[in-house]
Amino acid sequence: MIYSRIVALLGFTASLSFAQTPDRLQPQVYRIEPSDDVQFRLQDLLVKAVPGDVIEFSSGRFELNRQIDIATDNITLRGQGSDQTILSFRGQQSGGQGIEATGNNFVVESLAVEDTAGNAIKVNGSKNVTFREVRVEWTGEAKSSNGAYGLYPVQCENVLIEACVAKGASDSGIYVGQSRRVIVRNCLAERNVAGIEIENTVDADVYDNVATNNAGGLLVFDLPGLQLKAGQRVRLFRNKVNANNHKNFAAEGNIVAMVPSGTGVMVLATDQVEIFDNEIMDNQTSNISVVSYLISGKKVKDPDYDPYCKTVSIHDNQIARGGQKPSGLVGKMLMPVLGATLPDILFDGMTQPVERTDNNLAVEKLAIWNNGDATFADFKLAELNPSAILTGKYKASRDLTPHSKARPAALPAVALLPHEAPVPTADPTIMAYRSAPERLSEWGFFEGNGASQTPVTGVVPYDLNTPLFSDYTSKYRFIRIPPGSQARFTESGVLDFPDGTVIAKTFAYPHDERDLSQGERLLETRIELRQGDAWVGYAYQWNQEQTDATLLLGGGEVQVSWIRKDGQTFTHRYEIPNANQCLNCHSQDKAFVPLGPTARNLNRSFEYTGGHANQLSHLAKLGQLAGLPDQVETFPVADDSATGSLHDRAKAWLDVNCAHCHSPHGTARTSGLDLRFDQTDPSKYGVWKSPVAAGHGSGGHDYDIVPGQP
Repeated sequence: MIYSRIVALLGFTASLSFAQTPDRLQPQVYRIEPSDDVQFRLQDLLVKAVPGDVIEFSSGRFELNRQIDIATDNITLRGQGSDQTILSFRGQQSGGQGIEATGNNFVVESLAVEDTAGNAIKVNGSKNVTFREVRVEWTGEAKSSNGAYGLYPVQCENVLIEACVAKGASDSGIYVGQSRRVIVRNCLAERNVAGIEIENTVDADVYDNVATNNAGGLLVFDLPGLQLKAGQRVRLFRNKVNANNHKNFAAEGNIVAMVPSGTGVMVLATDQVEIFDNEIMDNQTSNISVVSYLISGKKVKDPDYDPYCKTVSIHDNQIARGGQKPSGLVGKMLMPVLGATLPDILFDGMTQPVERTDNNLAVEKLAIWNNGDATFADFKLAELNPSAILTGKYKASRDLTPHSKARPAALPAVALLPHEAPVPTADPTIMAYRSAPERLSEWGFFEGNGASQTPVTGVVPYDLNTPLFSDYTSKYRFIRIPPGSQARFTESGVLDFPDGTVIAKTFAYPHDERDLSQGERLLETRIELRQGDAWVGYAYQWNQEQTDATLLLGGGEVQVSWIRKDGQTFTHRYEIPNANQCLNCHSQDKAFVPLGPTARNLNRSFEYTGGHANQLSHLAKLGQLAGLPDQVETFPVADDSATGSLHDRAKAWLDVNCAHCHSPHGTARTSGLDLRFDQTDPSKYGVWKSPVAAGHGSGGHDYDIVPGQP
């Protein structure tokens, strides 16, 4: 039983005739309305978009079930108001985000994104980002399975978030990570674990916001193991941070899971933070906490990480009624010595050891002044333990005098730059999408109609030692190198293929696993094409008759059934990626890179028509591979113990399946996790590394990998 959804061209107010005319390369405004196939129509348009295009959503509710991917610069998503235009992902079946964008000069305004399976809107590695009058919300009960982040710019520069609303996030409603030059203003954050969080970020102003009914209101964190370290110069002012006493419903293992309910403002391991002119009241554990990373109790394996706060100023705030119902381990430990009501401002007393020998107020130390009747305690984390409390040896200090000297130099205001104007483009990627053959048969890869996957002369089949897992599909791989051209051997990374090279991969399921002679159902064939110095990729969906496949830039899905070895019929919704998804997984510094055909992974035998031969030697014999040395390393086969140690085979599997994103230049680089096979530092490939920005992807674990038997 096969059901397939074929993407139709979008019926926008502007014509979608993609002939390569000068007019079509100029930015346009496209209006879109709700429909049954809006998911694929919208994505198709975004794949073909040019810089400056505006996608204007009508009023109404847009039902989306997959992540929307945006890669082009200068794209604007615009609705009719955050209560009028609602992008609902309540039925989302795949994707880590509702919307993910990687282009520069990106704007989202006047719309709502609801109930995404993961993060609501993620912008990764972009310059000039604006969120304006956007609402992100998980509308049901507060639970750890809600998406981690609402608005989520990470490794971005020049970010403005204004007049936005974030509700129900299981980590942070508004989260800015590893970014530079940021303003968050006039926003409302409520019913999140953390209302607004600034993490490992340099130069941020957070002002005129309301954070209420979160577990923690405003958090300023600096965490280990990330690419951008030493977050600093953050100002929090004119905010209302009141009654943040919501239950903490973060997934175990996340850093925010340690934030006690009832936290108003928390500064953790961040330097040069100024907190002033705020109203901070009725937060039941503490109105303000200034703590080191050591309070987490987690191991730190990052040699470049400084776990202490320096140069934090707290002044001219209205602070009252904090600490009246403390929660969290530290809060409960402090109650016997500080009383049932904890002070408004808590400091863990942790500074770099060299500073602890100096009783004078150094410029790096905490400074607190002119906060009315706000109370204070240095709870001396280094001395805080049950034994010391029981024996009476533990003594916290309520003396504010060492910290009461005003700091004369205020931090500078953050100044944002305007977005850059769109540049008329003849982007080869966009041009390649628009000129791609509509039918797979036009590529001339296979004999007959292609159902047998028998390649024509000049098309070379290949296999891999350790392949990417793809929903248990069978895969058939082919390379066509232009006549007279050669690929060049590279010791690491993908072979250096010449201009015009085409890599094809077909995915299939058997009709009956008990009898493979009954054949297979071909699902899709993905094409990777090298044009000049760049690669592009897209997919074709095979028709039910298995006679040809149709180009699907916007993605698609196939409902497919087959008989398993136990005789039971199994049904599966198989997804075909959109072209921007292809780019997202294959991206290295925003450039498309093939994943599989590295020398080490190709170094194996294959049964060709003329018999078995080593694949690399075969390509060299055909004159299609130059520079092949006598000895080539071989990638372990993940499920074959004869090919390597358990350690090496596990690392090979992680390299193939995960490292395209989890590497210094991949799209998951922001996690600080590097799963490349050649990474030799255990802390970088996850040993004793705490998950960062993982949401419920942490699986409830404190560390990515813990040594020991699997």
